[in-house]
Amino acid sequence: MRAITYFCKTVHFPDKPEKKRFFARLQSGEWEPCTFQNIERLVDGNTTFVDIGGWIGVTPYWAAQIADNVITVEPDPVCFGILKEMEPQNEGEVALINAALSEDDVLVLNSVGGFGSSETSALIADDTGQAIKAKTITIAELQSLARTDKLCFKIDIEGYEYRSLAQFRDIDRTRTTGVLLAVHPQILFASLSGPAIVRALRTVVATLGLVRSFRGFRLDNPSAIWTALKKSTFRREFRGFDLLFVARSATRNDAR
Repeated sequence: MRAITYFCKTVHFPDKPEKKRFFARLQSGEWEPCTFQNIERLVDGNTTFVDIGGWIGVTPYWAAQIADNVITVEPDPVCFGILKEMEPQNEGEVALINAALSEDDVLVLNSVGGFGSSETSALIADDTGQAIKAKTITIAELQSLARTDKLCFKIDIEGYEYRSLAQFRDIDRTRTTGVLLAVHPQILFASLSGPAIVRALRTVVATLGLVRSFRGFRLDNPSAIWTALKKSTFRREFRGFDLLFVARSATRNDAR
């Protein structure tokens, strides 16, 4: 195991030479600083942190050091194996669930850059043809597993957020302090067929619908949408971005 300290907390990871550059960025504070600022803002010792898309443990094992407990959902078999390996070596209570967020009985997930990458997706695939049928879990089931009244969600599901609007409407607005949502319009665009202009329009409309599915929360960083739109227009390709939805009663702070 390798101890990595980032944003004032230490997490023990399996020593993976292929992740050397990533770990250097993480340790230097260059990798998604706003994610950790927002978790620290919204999570305390009375909170269950629900991390949907736990990847290789960067956020769940960090958040476990400030939350009452963490529930981590990860369908990728390689990533889930890493999460299991990390469990006895790290602080805090982390429940690991090998599943994907969906109301369907099973969800087919495709390799993108190989399983174990951060890009396994239900919407697009790489050229290997590798795929798995993942067990699924719903927001309602996750909320029933939480042992605290207070919840915070982090959702990063590689484009499947566009297929999960009904799930997002089920998030308990009275219990949830906030939702950190990774948005991947570039994946949705790549999954669609037809002329590029039509696919682009459908992607924009779908993104607006995605934002509306969080009605009842306040969008804390609306500028992220316009920044992503400007970058996408300049580069002529969609770019991903992160949104933060907070309880309407929450005090507005700079956490961007």
